[in-house]
Amino acid sequence: MKTHIGIWMIASLLFFTSCNEWLDVRQEGEFEAEDLYANGEGYRAVINKLYKMMAESSLYGENLTYGVVDCMSQQYALTEESNANSVYRSFADFKYTDNGVPDQIDAMWLNGYRMIANANDLLQRIRNAEDDMFEFGAVERHLIEGEARACRALVHFDFLRLFAPRVEDAGEDVFVPYVEDYPNTYASSIAVRPFLEKVINDLTEAKRLVAEFDTSADGRLVNATAAARTAAAPTNNFGYDNFFAGREYRLSYYSITALLARVYQWAGMQEEAFACAREVIGFAENGEPFYKDDFTGVKTTTGFDAAAFDQKSDYKTQSNIIFACYDRDAYEDSRLQYQFKHESLNRSNEFFVLDVETLFRSRGISEMSSDVRYQNMVFLGMGQYPISGKYYLPSTSPESATHLMMFPVIRLTEMRYIVAEYYARNGQFTEAYQELNDIRATRGLGELSNGSSFDEFVSDLVEDARREWISEGQLFYLYKRLDAPYTKNGVQRKLSRSEALLPVPSDQTN
Repeated sequence: MKTHIGIWMIASLLFFTSCNEWLDVRQEGEFEAEDLYANGEGYRAVINKLYKMMAESSLYGENLTYGVVDCMSQQYALTEESNANSVYRSFADFKYTDNGVPDQIDAMWLNGYRMIANANDLLQRIRNAEDDMFEFGAVERHLIEGEARACRALVHFDFLRLFAPRVEDAGEDVFVPYVEDYPNTYASSIAVRPFLEKVINDLTEAKRLVAEFDTSADGRLVNATAAARTAAAPTNNFGYDNFFAGREYRLSYYSITALLARVYQWAGMQEEAFACAREVIGFAENGEPFYKDDFTGVKTTTGFDAAAFDQKSDYKTQSNIIFACYDRDAYEDSRLQYQFKHESLNRSNEFFVLDVETLFRSRGISEMSSDVRYQNMVFLGMGQYPISGKYYLPSTSPESATHLMMFPVIRLTEMRYIVAEYYARNGQFTEAYQELNDIRATRGLGELSNGSSFDEFVSDLVEDARREWISEGQLFYLYKRLDAPYTKNGVQRKLSRSEALLPVPSDQTN
């Protein structure tokens, strides 16, 4: 199958008339298209733009996090009263041909491959670039090249998870193209296994390239804590400039390793997934882990109303986030002011109302009264609609709230899940449940007794993951990969093939 993605790619590539802000640091200057790659500043502008594109609402700024994919995961109890946007309800009902749904899918597809096209052009050019074009020489060139490869791999991989079956069900059929050249007028779709090989190859090479900076003393300095990873500027004793800051919002050595763990697990390469996950869990500086669970700011005060939530200093357990997309203008760009509005209910609202009765049950028992993730991270819009507190709109100046500017893509918790699943697949249920119970303990929950089968473990894993990943776009993929049942309207069932695959846009094939 040939996929027609090239014409609009060619038209859309060199549209950078100015450098975008990265975090809160403006890079001044304007570039004509033909001069964009004349020096290192141009390459910086392009890699920054790739991340900006990833954070658009059609991708990780909504659809691939709290929006479309989480509607498909049945996290939400969407009604016409609480969510006036019928497109979201159609995704939740797996009605992928309903009016408005194909347009949403088209936007995801087109903007994803548009970003990939820009990454491909950068990669083709930077391979021939001289080190002295860049202020920090080879270290900077390698960092930009590695991040571009990782950006390309991430979006390709998520499109595979959306538009193709899981590995076990895919056979030799082709579904999605892996585009590595620019320009590419017609890209051929390929089978799932060779597609995954390309993802792994990109990420492995990306990890090698960014290691030069990220594993150096300076690199570890800006990766070691949540505050350092999200800072727009590093400390005064830093040997590089601000371009090298904000590593939580960049695909660093550590986030690429975590992403490799995710990809290996999807590919059924359990040993490799386990090794990468353990590597991420073990990252530490002076004995302190880089990534951990810190609910201090989340638990500043309890309660489900604005008075309680306005006092919180951390809405997304930032210490646990390995990689997140960033958009300084997300409040408007992602329409958060409508989707998480809590003052009034009218036809403009698009509340993503959580199905908390399902999400917070474990082995048939409700755990809402004790789970930190309910007691401290769920807000009641209008005093009655449970909404994710991760996107709580502060009563004062919500447009400048920093937690609204980040869209978590991968967490430390997922690495713990990968380790636990590896043990369970090998019949080591004591070790598997030790991992799960360690997670539960930090969230205020008691221990689960050990299951004795992989199916029992999967049930317990899903019951924790569905509340850990609220509004983060990962739950649907868990159901799909494990062929695990989801709950809809009180009934448990598994995803059918037609539900598990988004249709490739009809005008993209011939």
